[in-house]
Amino acid sequence: MTITALIRTAALAFAVVAMHATVTLPAHAQAYPVKPMRMVLPLPPGGAIDIVGRTVGGVVSEKLGQPMIFDNKPGANTIVATDNCVKSPPDGYSLCYITSNLSLNASLYSKLPYDYLRDLEPITNMVLPWEGLYLTSDIPAGNILDLVAYSKANPGKLNFGSLGIGGSPHVVPEWIVKNSGASFTHIPFKGLPDLMRAFTAGEIHMFFLSLGNPGYIESIKAGRMKVMFFGGDKRNSILPDVPSMAESGVPDHKFKSWWGMAAPKGTPKEIIDRLHTVFVEALRTPAIQQRFTSMSLDIVGNTPAEFAKFMIEDRANAERLVKASGAKLD
Repeated sequence: MTITALIRTAALAFAVVAMHATVTLPAHAQAYPVKPMRMVLPLPPGGAIDIVGRTVGGVVSEKLGQPMIFDNKPGANTIVATDNCVKSPPDGYSLCYITSNLSLNASLYSKLPYDYLRDLEPITNMVLPWEGLYLTSDIPAGNILDLVAYSKANPGKLNFGSLGIGGSPHVVPEWIVKNSGASFTHIPFKGLPDLMRAFTAGEIHMFFLSLGNPGYIESIKAGRMKVMFFGGDKRNSILPDVPSMAESGVPDHKFKSWWGMAAPKGTPKEIIDRLHTVFVEALRTPAIQQRFTSMSLDIVGNTPAEFAKFMIEDRANAERLVKASGAKLD
């Protein structure tokens, strides 16, 4: 065989091997992403949770060069969204926006359609919100002890709103009732706009939610509503005159809300690592840091392993809070 023929034979053999290798490469080893991604959000649009998801998701979309579709699936204390997401294909194109309601639900419900510690791949914990108990300005109470005393003197008069049965906006006020003997009546709403309309109309008198929701800081500074405390053991830098729950006179529940990102179990590790990198990069951009600071959100951006460990510990904290509050949904 001539030298030319040998070269041609070798080249042909190499081409066949290369073609076979390309064909048999696993899909997740190819360039990711190659099509639009979907972020499943657990609440209706408009609130701080939704704003965070869309803000970070927009930057992630730019970094990955693919559109991000925001799919709001509210209902059943975030169970609807989580169930939809964990049952999506584990290919990196369905992202699960998760919150501390996951931990609470595990103790509130005797049966769930998923086990989030088993069925999710953590990506990163994005932020820790500052949550407070807000009171309408016409109730004569300057602190939580005044509020408890007023409720006892006026049983059945004070209503508190939440975004549904079972989340921290429901369980934390129930904790106060359990530990102080206060008289509060719970009224759940389907979304933040409905809750705020009821608050403005005087149908509810208080609620426990994130300070980052639109207009809260401005309303507090303008005197349209008051804050009894912020959860935790330290004061908020934007509203430093408001006491922490630890110093308010009512026992601190020590449960901290969080908002993070995960993917369905089985999503390849290299895709999880890629998503973790771009989400943390997004959280570190000056524009997002400035916006989230103005919303009184503490940025986290931990690793998947750290987030997984955190969720295990958080489940135990949530179980303690739910048990002490007396809340149960089935």
